[in-house]
Amino acid sequence: MARMPPTSRPDPFPVIGRLIRGLAILLLFLAAGEWIASRGELRIPGNVLGMMLLAAALLTGLVKLAWVEETADALLSRLGLFFVPPGVGVILYVDLVKREWLPLALGLVVSTVLVILLTAASARLLMRFRDHAKEHLHQSTGEEC
Repeated sequence: MARMPPTSRPDPFPVIGRLIRGLAILLLFLAAGEWIASRGELRIPGNVLGMMLLAAALLTGLVKLAWVEETADALLSRLGLFFVPPGVGVILYVDLVKREWLPLALGLVVSTVLVILLTAASARLLMRFRDHAKEHLHQSTGEEC
């Protein structure tokens, strides 16, 4: 029997190990956020607190982006699957949606506009901060911009 030549595919186990490590880190921050939310008087959901903790850990270097990036990319590429259960829930409550369509529509429109405006304001603020930091760096090193 003839031997098959080895394939050039990389070994999947290192990828699986990195995905598991990333998922463990993400779940750890989710659990920490949920724990803080359950113990405190804050009116912030635990998953949001967990994301804030993760962002702080990334910014301070406590967690390296490379540790979670591959897992985050894998989850984001399958984001549509996470909307299936809520979509089924809406179908189950179609009578309620028919009765309350106006408040739901207003809430969706207003919240969408607010998110767009806040995102634009945040981006503008971050760009100003970046430009100020660059200017400060160039002034301290004596280089021109």
